Amino acid sequence: MARKLTAGLLACLVAALSCGPVYVTVRRLERANLSIPAASRLAVADFQDAAGRGIGPAIGNVLVSHLATQGFYQMVERDRIQAVMREHAFNLTGAVDPATVRELGGLLGVDAIVTGEVLSYGVETTRRTEMVEKKEGTGQYEEVERKNIFTGKKYKVKEEVMKTVLVPEQRTVKSGGVSISYRMIDIASGQVVVSKTNSASESKSYKDKIPSDSEILSKLLDKVTTEFVSDISPHYVSVAKRLLPSKADPKGMGAAYARQGEWQRAAEIWERGAVASPNDPALRHNIGVAREAQGKIEQAEAAYNSALAIDPGNRLFIENVAQLRKAFRGSLPGSSTAAVSAGEQGEARAADTTPRIVKIEPTGEIYISIGEKAGVRIGDKVMVFGEKEIRNPDTGEVMGVDSFDKAELFVTKVMENISLCKQAKALSGNKIAVKDKVRMIK
Repeated sequence: MARKLTAGLLACLVAALSCGPVYVTVRRLERANLSIPAASRLAVADFQDAAGRGIGPAIGNVLVSHLATQGFYQMVERDRIQAVMREHAFNLTGAVDPATVRELGGLLGVDAIVTGEVLSYGVETTRRTEMVEKKEGTGQYEEVERKNIFTGKKYKVKEEVMKTVLVPEQRTVKSGGVSISYRMIDIASGQVVVSKTNSASESKSYKDKIPSDSEILSKLLDKVTTEFVSDISPHYVSVAKRLLPSKADPKGMGAAYARQGEWQRAAEIWERGAVASPNDPALRHNIGVAREAQGKIEQAEAAYNSALAIDPGNRLFIENVAQLRKAFRGSLPGSSTAAVSAGEQGEARAADTTPRIVKIEPTGEIYISIGEKAGVRIGDKVMVFGEKEIRNPDTGEVMGVDSFDKAELFVTKVMENISLCKQAKALSGNKIAVKDKVRMIK
Protein backbone atom coordinates (compact mmCIF):
# COMPACT_ATOMS: atom_id res chain seq x y z
CA MET A 1 0.00 0.00 0.00
CA ALA A 2 2.77 2.40 0.95
CA ARG A 3 4.61 1.71 -2.29
CA LYS A 4 1.47 2.30 -4.37
CA LEU A 5 0.72 5.60 -2.65
CA THR A 6 4.28 6.83 -2.93
CA ALA A 7 4.37 5.91 -6.60
CA GLY A 8 1.06 7.70 -7.13
CA LEU A 9 2.31 10.87 -5.50
CA LEU A 10 5.51 10.70 -7.51
CA ALA A 11 3.53 10.29 -10.73
CA CYS A 12 1.50 13.40 -9.87
CA LEU A 13 4.69 15.31 -9.21
CA VAL A 14 6.19 14.17 -12.50
CA ALA A 15 3.09 15.37 -14.34
CA ALA A 16 3.33 18.75 -12.65
CA LEU A 17 7.01 19.09 -13.49
CA SER A 18 6.42 18.33 -17.15
CA CYS A 19 4.47 21.59 -17.52
CA GLY A 20 7.54 23.84 -17.42
CA PRO A 21 11.18 24.22 -16.44
CA VAL A 22 12.23 22.62 -13.16
CA TYR A 23 14.10 24.73 -10.63
CA VAL A 24 15.59 23.42 -7.41
CA THR A 25 17.51 25.11 -4.63
CA VAL A 26 20.78 23.75 -3.30
CA ARG A 27 22.55 24.95 -0.17
CA ARG A 28 26.25 25.39 -0.82
CA LEU A 29 29.07 26.23 1.56
CA GLU A 30 31.23 29.05 0.17
CA ARG A 31 34.61 30.17 1.41
CA ALA A 32 35.11 33.48 3.20
CA ASN A 33 34.93 36.58 1.01
CA LEU A 34 38.27 37.86 2.34
CA SER A 35 41.63 36.13 2.31
CA ILE A 36 42.80 35.81 5.92
CA PRO A 37 45.41 33.72 7.79
CA ALA A 38 44.32 30.20 8.69
CA ALA A 39 42.48 30.10 12.00
CA SER A 40 40.17 27.63 13.72
CA ARG A 41 39.74 28.99 17.26
CA LEU A 42 38.35 32.50 17.67
CA ALA A 43 37.55 34.94 20.48
CA VAL A 44 35.15 37.87 20.19
CA ALA A 45 35.82 40.68 22.66
CA ASP A 46 33.30 43.33 23.66
CA PHE A 47 32.84 46.11 21.13
CA GLN A 48 33.59 49.66 22.24
CA ASP A 49 30.69 52.12 22.38
CA ALA A 50 31.96 55.68 22.64
CA ALA A 51 28.41 56.99 22.97
CA GLY A 52 28.01 55.15 26.27
CA ARG A 53 24.86 53.25 25.26
CA GLY A 54 26.20 50.06 26.82
CA ILE A 55 25.50 47.94 23.73
CA GLY A 56 29.09 46.75 23.12
CA PRO A 57 28.59 43.34 24.79
CA ALA A 58 25.33 42.78 22.90
CA ILE A 59 27.03 43.45 19.56
CA GLY A 60 29.67 40.86 20.43
CA ASN A 61 27.03 38.32 21.48
CA VAL A 62 25.19 38.67 18.16
CA LEU A 63 28.43 38.14 16.24
CA VAL A 64 29.25 35.02 18.28
CA SER A 65 25.77 33.64 17.58
CA HIS A 66 26.15 34.15 13.83
CA LEU A 67 29.63 32.61 13.72
CA ALA A 68 28.49 29.61 15.76
CA THR A 69 25.60 29.04 13.36
CA GLN A 70 28.01 28.70 10.42
CA GLY A 71 30.01 26.12 12.40
CA PHE A 72 33.47 26.98 11.07
CA TYR A 73 35.20 28.53 14.09
CA GLN A 74 35.51 27.09 17.57
CA MET A 75 34.34 29.96 19.74
CA VAL A 76 35.76 30.81 23.18
CA GLU A 77 33.09 31.45 25.82
CA ARG A 78 32.44 35.13 26.32
CA ASP A 79 32.59 34.87 30.12
CA ARG A 80 36.10 33.45 29.95
CA ILE A 81 37.25 36.26 27.64
CA GLN A 82 35.93 38.95 30.00
CA ALA A 83 37.46 37.25 33.03
CA VAL A 84 40.91 37.09 31.43
CA MET A 85 40.73 40.68 30.19
CA ARG A 86 39.72 41.97 33.63
CA GLU A 87 42.39 39.93 35.39
CA HIS A 88 45.17 41.22 33.15
CA ALA A 89 43.71 44.69 32.48
CA PHE A 90 43.66 44.23 28.71
CA ASN A 91 42.17 46.96 26.50
CA LEU A 92 41.82 46.58 22.73
CA THR A 93 40.86 50.17 22.02
CA GLY A 94 43.13 52.53 20.10
CA ALA A 95 46.37 51.25 18.60
CA VAL A 96 46.86 47.50 18.86
CA ASP A 97 50.03 46.45 20.68
CA PRO A 98 51.26 43.17 19.10
CA ALA A 99 52.77 41.99 22.37
CA THR A 100 49.51 42.57 24.24
CA VAL A 101 47.47 40.76 21.59
CA ARG A 102 49.85 37.79 21.57
CA GLU A 103 49.67 37.58 25.35
CA LEU A 104 45.85 37.68 25.40
CA GLY A 105 45.63 35.18 22.55
CA GLY A 106 48.00 32.84 24.34
CA LEU A 107 45.99 33.00 27.56
CA LEU A 108 42.78 32.25 25.66
CA GLY A 109 44.34 29.66 23.36
CA VAL A 110 42.96 31.24 20.18
CA ASP A 111 44.26 31.92 16.67
CA ALA A 112 42.54 35.29 16.23
CA ILE A 113 40.56 37.91 18.14
CA VAL A 114 37.70 40.01 16.78
CA THR A 115 36.77 43.33 18.32
CA GLY A 116 35.64 46.71 17.07
CA GLU A 117 33.59 49.81 17.70
CA VAL A 118 29.95 50.82 17.45
CA LEU A 119 29.94 53.91 15.22
CA SER A 120 26.19 54.47 15.03
CA TYR A 121 23.20 52.63 16.43
CA GLY A 122 19.85 54.35 16.67
CA VAL A 123 16.42 55.20 15.30
CA GLU A 124 14.90 58.61 14.68
CA THR A 125 11.12 58.94 14.79
CA THR A 126 9.27 61.79 13.09
CA ARG A 127 5.60 62.38 12.41
CA ARG A 128 4.20 64.11 9.39
CA THR A 129 1.07 64.56 7.34
CA GLU A 130 1.02 63.00 3.90
CA MET A 131 -1.53 63.44 1.14
CA VAL A 132 -2.78 60.05 0.02
CA GLU A 133 -5.21 59.01 -2.69
CA LYS A 134 -8.68 57.91 -1.66
CA LYS A 135 -11.80 56.92 -3.60
CA GLU A 136 -15.07 58.65 -2.78
CA GLY A 137 -18.52 58.69 -4.34
CA THR A 138 -19.74 61.49 -6.62
CA GLY A 139 -23.47 60.93 -6.12
CA GLN A 140 -23.80 60.10 -9.81
CA TYR A 141 -24.56 56.60 -11.13
CA GLU A 142 -23.92 54.78 -14.38
CA GLU A 143 -25.01 51.48 -15.83
CA VAL A 144 -22.18 48.91 -16.16
CA GLU A 145 -22.05 45.37 -17.46
CA ARG A 146 -21.01 42.50 -15.21
CA LYS A 147 -20.52 38.76 -15.70
CA ASN A 148 -21.63 35.97 -13.40
CA ILE A 149 -18.51 33.99 -12.59
CA PHE A 150 -20.50 30.76 -12.14
CA THR A 151 -22.92 30.86 -15.09
CA GLY A 152 -21.03 33.15 -17.43
CA LYS A 153 -24.15 35.19 -18.07
CA LYS A 154 -23.85 38.94 -18.46
CA TYR A 155 -26.04 41.40 -16.62
CA LYS A 156 -26.23 45.16 -16.02
CA VAL A 157 -26.20 47.04 -12.73
CA LYS A 158 -26.05 50.66 -11.66
CA GLU A 159 -22.93 51.70 -9.82
CA GLU A 160 -21.91 54.99 -8.29
CA VAL A 161 -19.22 56.88 -10.16
CA MET A 162 -16.18 57.21 -7.93
CA LYS A 163 -13.50 59.87 -8.03
CA THR A 164 -9.96 60.00 -6.66
CA VAL A 165 -9.22 62.69 -4.11
CA LEU A 166 -6.21 63.54 -1.96
CA VAL A 167 -6.79 63.46 1.78
CA PRO A 168 -4.37 64.19 4.64
CA GLU A 169 -3.13 61.20 6.62
CA GLN A 170 -0.93 61.14 9.71
CA ARG A 171 2.17 58.99 9.22
CA THR A 172 5.07 57.98 11.44
CA VAL A 173 8.49 57.82 9.83
CA LYS A 174 11.12 55.54 11.37
CA SER A 175 14.71 56.05 10.18
CA GLY A 176 17.21 53.57 11.60
CA GLY A 177 20.92 53.15 11.10
CA VAL A 178 23.62 50.74 12.32
CA SER A 179 27.32 51.07 11.56
CA ILE A 180 29.95 48.78 13.11
CA SER A 181 33.72 48.92 12.67
CA TYR A 182 35.21 45.41 12.85
CA ARG A 183 38.81 44.38 13.45
CA MET A 184 40.21 40.86 13.25
CA ILE A 185 43.64 40.46 14.85
CA ASP A 186 45.92 37.54 14.00
CA ILE A 187 47.58 36.22 17.16
CA ALA A 188 50.66 34.81 15.42
CA SER A 189 51.66 38.18 13.95
CA GLY A 190 49.77 40.55 16.24
CA GLN A 191 48.58 42.37 13.11
CA VAL A 192 45.11 43.54 12.13
CA VAL A 193 44.27 41.27 9.18
CA VAL A 194 40.73 42.60 8.66
CA SER A 195 39.58 46.17 9.25
CA LYS A 196 36.18 46.89 7.83
CA THR A 197 33.13 49.03 8.55
CA ASN A 198 29.72 47.58 7.67
CA SER A 199 26.60 49.73 7.69
CA ALA A 200 22.88 49.29 7.13
CA SER A 201 19.98 51.72 7.24
CA GLU A 202 16.31 52.03 6.41
CA SER A 203 13.63 54.69 6.48
CA LYS A 204 9.96 53.75 6.28
CA SER A 205 6.65 55.51 6.71
CA TYR A 206 3.93 53.78 8.76
CA LYS A 207 0.23 54.44 9.25
CA ASP A 208 -0.26 51.81 11.95
CA LYS A 209 1.43 48.71 13.38
CA ILE A 210 4.57 50.73 13.91
CA PRO A 211 7.63 48.59 14.76
CA SER A 212 9.61 49.34 17.90
CA ASP A 213 13.09 50.82 17.76
CA SER A 214 14.53 47.54 19.03
CA GLU A 215 12.89 45.58 16.20
CA ILE A 216 14.34 47.89 13.57
CA LEU A 217 17.81 47.89 15.13
CA SER A 218 17.81 44.12 15.54
CA LYS A 219 17.05 43.66 11.84
CA LEU A 220 19.75 46.10 10.77
CA LEU A 221 22.34 44.61 13.14
CA ASP A 222 21.54 41.15 11.79
CA LYS A 223 22.23 42.37 8.25
CA VAL A 224 25.51 44.06 9.21
CA THR A 225 26.68 41.02 11.19
CA THR A 226 25.82 38.60 8.39
CA GLU A 227 27.93 40.62 5.97
CA PHE A 228 30.96 40.53 8.27
CA VAL A 229 30.59 36.81 8.99
CA SER A 230 30.59 36.18 5.23
CA ASP A 231 33.85 38.14 5.03
CA ILE A 232 35.76 36.05 7.59
CA SER A 233 34.03 32.66 7.61
CA PRO A 234 32.86 30.01 5.18
CA HIS A 235 29.11 30.49 4.93
CA TYR A 236 26.08 28.84 3.41
CA VAL A 237 24.25 30.32 0.45
CA SER A 238 21.12 29.11 -1.34
CA VAL A 239 21.56 28.77 -5.08
CA ALA A 240 18.79 28.18 -7.64
CA LYS A 241 19.58 25.50 -10.20
CA ARG A 242 17.65 24.50 -13.29
CA LEU A 243 17.36 20.80 -14.10
CA LEU A 244 17.49 19.96 -17.79
CA PRO A 245 15.21 17.44 -19.54
CA SER A 246 16.80 14.45 -21.19
CA LYS A 247 15.57 11.78 -23.62
CA ALA A 248 17.32 9.26 -21.38
CA ASP A 249 14.82 10.17 -18.63
CA PRO A 250 11.61 10.79 -20.63
CA LYS A 251 9.32 10.78 -17.61
CA GLY A 252 11.47 13.19 -15.62
CA MET A 253 11.82 10.78 -12.69
CA GLY A 254 15.21 12.20 -11.73
CA ALA A 255 13.78 15.71 -11.41
CA ALA A 256 10.83 14.38 -9.43
CA TYR A 257 13.13 12.74 -6.89
CA ALA A 258 15.28 15.88 -6.76
CA ARG A 259 12.28 18.06 -5.91
CA GLN A 260 11.61 15.75 -2.95
CA GLY A 261 15.20 16.05 -1.72
CA GLU A 262 16.01 12.49 -2.80
CA TRP A 263 19.30 13.53 -4.38
CA GLN A 264 21.00 10.15 -4.29
CA ARG A 265 18.12 8.48 -6.12
CA ALA A 266 18.02 11.31 -8.64
CA ALA A 267 21.76 11.02 -9.25
CA GLU A 268 21.49 7.25 -9.77
CA ILE A 269 18.81 7.74 -12.44
CA TRP A 270 20.89 10.34 -14.28
CA GLU A 271 24.10 8.30 -13.99
CA ARG A 272 22.39 5.24 -15.50
CA GLY A 273 21.17 7.47 -18.31
CA ALA A 274 24.68 8.84 -18.85
CA VAL A 275 26.00 5.33 -19.40
CA ALA A 276 23.42 4.76 -22.13
CA SER A 277 23.75 8.31 -23.55
CA PRO A 278 27.37 9.39 -22.96
CA ASN A 279 27.04 12.45 -25.22
CA ASP A 280 24.03 13.96 -23.43
CA PRO A 281 25.29 17.09 -21.59
CA ALA A 282 21.96 17.57 -19.76
CA LEU A 283 22.55 14.40 -17.75
CA ARG A 284 26.04 15.53 -16.75
CA HIS A 285 24.67 18.91 -15.68
CA ASN A 286 21.93 17.30 -13.57
CA ILE A 287 24.45 14.96 -11.94
CA GLY A 288 26.51 18.03 -11.05
CA VAL A 289 23.48 19.67 -9.41
CA ALA A 290 22.83 16.51 -7.38
CA ARG A 291 26.42 16.27 -6.16
CA GLU A 292 26.47 19.97 -5.34
CA ALA A 293 23.28 19.54 -3.29
CA GLN A 294 24.99 16.71 -1.41
CA GLY A 295 28.04 18.88 -0.68
CA LYS A 296 30.30 16.79 -2.94
CA ILE A 297 31.97 19.74 -4.59
CA GLU A 298 34.76 17.88 -6.41
CA GLN A 299 32.29 15.43 -7.94
CA ALA A 300 29.96 18.29 -8.89
CA GLU A 301 32.79 20.14 -10.60
CA ALA A 302 33.80 17.04 -12.53
CA ALA A 303 30.23 16.55 -13.77
CA TYR A 304 29.88 20.20 -14.77
CA ASN A 305 33.19 20.04 -16.66
CA SER A 306 31.98 16.92 -18.48
CA ALA A 307 28.85 18.76 -19.61
CA LEU A 308 30.96 21.71 -20.74
CA ALA A 309 33.30 19.43 -22.70
CA ILE A 310 30.31 18.08 -24.65
CA ASP A 311 28.77 21.52 -25.22
CA PRO A 312 31.57 24.14 -24.82
CA GLY A 313 29.43 27.15 -25.74
CA ASN A 314 26.61 26.52 -23.28
CA ARG A 315 26.35 29.53 -20.97
CA LEU A 316 24.65 27.56 -18.20
CA PHE A 317 27.50 25.05 -18.08
CA ILE A 318 30.07 27.84 -18.06
CA GLU A 319 28.28 29.51 -15.12
CA ASN A 320 28.15 26.20 -13.24
CA VAL A 321 31.92 25.88 -13.28
CA ALA A 322 32.45 29.56 -12.48
CA GLN A 323 30.15 29.43 -9.45
CA LEU A 324 32.09 26.57 -7.88
CA ARG A 325 35.23 28.68 -7.74
CA LYS A 326 33.82 30.20 -4.55
CA ALA A 327 32.84 26.87 -3.01
CA PHE A 328 34.47 25.81 0.25
CA ARG A 329 36.45 22.58 -0.09
CA GLY A 330 37.35 20.50 2.91
CA SER A 331 35.92 19.70 6.32
CA LEU A 332 35.04 22.18 9.02
CA PRO A 333 37.49 22.37 11.97
CA GLY A 334 36.09 20.72 15.07
CA SER A 335 32.82 19.67 13.44
CA SER A 336 31.41 16.61 11.75
CA THR A 337 31.09 16.32 8.01
CA ALA A 338 27.38 16.76 8.55
CA ALA A 339 27.99 20.47 8.81
CA VAL A 340 29.35 20.45 5.28
CA SER A 341 27.00 18.09 3.58
CA ALA A 342 23.56 16.86 4.43
CA GLY A 343 24.04 14.42 1.56
CA GLU A 344 26.87 12.72 3.42
CA GLN A 345 24.30 11.62 5.98
CA GLY A 346 22.18 9.88 3.39
CA GLU A 347 19.69 12.45 2.12
CA ALA A 348 19.27 16.20 1.97
CA ARG A 349 15.89 15.60 3.55
CA ALA A 350 17.60 15.46 6.97
CA ALA A 351 18.32 19.17 6.59
CA ASP A 352 15.60 20.63 4.38
CA THR A 353 16.99 23.60 2.48
CA THR A 354 13.85 24.44 0.50
CA PRO A 355 13.36 28.25 0.41
CA ARG A 356 10.75 29.49 2.87
CA ILE A 357 8.85 32.53 4.00
CA VAL A 358 10.98 34.12 6.72
CA LYS A 359 8.86 37.16 7.58
CA ILE A 360 5.45 38.63 6.83
CA GLU A 361 5.17 42.39 7.33
CA PRO A 362 2.01 44.02 8.72
CA THR A 363 1.69 45.68 5.31
CA GLY A 364 1.34 42.25 3.70
CA GLU A 365 4.82 42.26 2.15
CA ILE A 366 6.56 38.90 2.37
CA TYR A 367 10.26 38.05 2.73
CA ILE A 368 11.52 34.73 1.32
CA SER A 369 14.90 33.08 1.95
CA ILE A 370 16.21 33.21 -1.59
CA GLY A 371 17.71 36.19 -3.39
CA GLU A 372 20.12 37.56 -5.97
CA LYS A 373 22.77 34.90 -5.33
CA ALA A 374 20.21 32.25 -6.30
CA GLY A 375 19.28 34.06 -9.52
CA VAL A 376 16.04 35.69 -8.38
CA ARG A 377 14.97 38.78 -10.33
CA ILE A 378 12.33 41.48 -9.84
CA GLY A 379 9.05 40.34 -11.40
CA ASP A 380 9.72 36.61 -10.90
CA LYS A 381 6.75 34.55 -9.75
CA VAL A 382 6.88 32.45 -6.60
CA MET A 383 4.49 29.75 -5.40
CA VAL A 384 3.83 29.28 -1.67
CA PHE A 385 2.89 25.70 -0.87
CA GLY A 386 2.04 23.62 2.15
CA GLU A 387 2.65 19.95 2.84
CA LYS A 388 0.72 17.29 4.70
CA GLU A 389 1.87 13.86 5.74
CA ILE A 390 -0.22 10.83 4.79
CA ARG A 391 0.06 8.17 7.48
CA ASN A 392 -0.98 4.55 7.76
CA PRO A 393 -4.05 4.64 10.05
CA ASP A 394 -2.99 1.40 11.73
CA THR A 395 0.75 1.88 12.27
CA GLY A 396 1.13 5.65 12.07
CA GLU A 397 3.92 5.19 9.49
CA VAL A 398 4.42 8.10 7.10
CA MET A 399 3.47 6.73 3.68
CA GLY A 400 4.01 9.89 1.68
CA VAL A 401 3.85 13.66 1.64
CA ASP A 402 1.30 15.56 -0.43
CA SER A 403 1.71 19.24 -1.28
CA PHE A 404 -0.86 21.92 -2.02
CA ASP A 405 -0.49 25.42 -3.38
CA LYS A 406 -1.48 28.29 -1.11
CA ALA A 407 -0.73 31.51 -2.97
CA GLU A 408 1.14 33.03 -5.87
CA LEU A 409 3.59 35.86 -5.15
CA PHE A 410 5.60 38.21 -7.33
CA VAL A 411 9.03 39.58 -6.45
CA THR A 412 9.26 43.36 -5.89
CA LYS A 413 12.77 43.68 -4.45
CA VAL A 414 15.85 41.43 -4.53
CA MET A 415 18.68 41.40 -2.01
CA GLU A 416 21.71 39.12 -1.73
CA ASN A 417 20.09 36.17 0.06
CA ILE A 418 16.45 37.25 0.49
CA SER A 419 13.69 38.75 -1.64
CA LEU A 420 10.64 40.87 -0.90
CA CYS A 421 7.36 39.78 -2.47
CA LYS A 422 3.71 40.74 -2.70
CA GLN A 423 0.80 38.35 -3.00
CA ALA A 424 -0.71 38.16 -6.48
CA LYS A 425 -3.53 35.77 -5.71
CA ALA A 426 -4.64 33.24 -3.11
CA LEU A 427 -5.13 29.68 -4.35
CA SER A 428 -6.79 28.03 -1.35
CA GLY A 429 -8.48 28.80 1.93
CA ASN A 430 -5.21 28.18 3.79
CA LYS A 431 -3.46 31.34 4.94
CA ILE A 432 0.24 31.70 4.25
CA ALA A 433 2.54 31.75 7.27
CA VAL A 434 6.17 32.12 8.26
CA LYS A 435 8.15 28.93 7.45
CA ASP A 436 5.85 28.01 4.54
CA LYS A 437 7.91 26.63 1.67
CA VAL A 438 8.18 28.42 -1.66
CA ARG A 439 9.31 27.51 -5.19
CA MET A 440 10.08 29.57 -8.26
CA ILE A 441 7.55 29.29 -11.12
CA LYS A 442 9.42 31.16 -13.84
